[in-house]
Amino acid sequence: MPKPTHPRPRIAVTCDFDTFTDRRGSVTPRYKLNEAYVEAIVDGGGDPYLLPHLDPTSAASLLEPADGLLVSGGEADVPPAFYGATPSPLLGAVRLQRSAFERALIEAALAAKLPVLGVCGGMQILNVTLGGSLYQDLRERPGTSEHQQEKCKDEPSHSVQVTRGSLLAGLCDALELEVNSTHHQVVRELGRGLVTSGTAPDGVIEAIELAGAPFVLGVQWHPESLRAAAHRAIYGGLVHAAGQSRPRRA
Repeated sequence: MPKPTHPRPRIAVTCDFDTFTDRRGSVTPRYKLNEAYVEAIVDGGGDPYLLPHLDPTSAASLLEPADGLLVSGGEADVPPAFYGATPSPLLGAVRLQRSAFERALIEAALAAKLPVLGVCGGMQILNVTLGGSLYQDLRERPGTSEHQQEKCKDEPSHSVQVTRGSLLAGLCDALELEVNSTHHQVVRELGRGLVTSGTAPDGVIEAIELAGAPFVLGVQWHPESLRAAAHRAIYGGLVHAAGQSRPRRA
């Protein structure tokens, strides 16, 4: 049987990390990723492959098979040292190895001109990688509403105003989105070349993109957990951009 002439774009996806205790009491470190990320990429026409956070010097070689990069969210904060800040008493847990690896992956992906999508914490590390900073907790930002919803992530909790003419507006075909919200850190200063493409009613930056790049986007919510077509279009856009990013390998 002949090989397909247009293989599906390959999307590298970062993982989170925890430890699991089995019924025997054995503790096992493990990498993990919510299934919704995988389903969103597959539904968008791509083939995901998962990256454990290894030595940052391996980032470029691990990305070699990739046509695009998805930096997933997680349960830890970006280390404040990455943006020259002292840890706040309000800072949550950090995973230095994961953050260092993701920073190196983003740098390698940008150097290779690969499409990049950062989701929730992935948006935050994208901003920091490009020289931006974060509020270590929402309570440090005056006039900020609660952004950690109690209800399930498959239900939206607030609106986002989308910038007309932005990449995000084109993907979603909308200037207002209803999004979920599960974060306690937010963008403070934007990184080099980044522009805001979505804001919450309280002014929190909810989406960023790299000016002049075909597809470098960060969203503070979890579009993979929402059913609306506008949110799935974000993953479809990543996969489409990945298909255009470089010639397909034989």
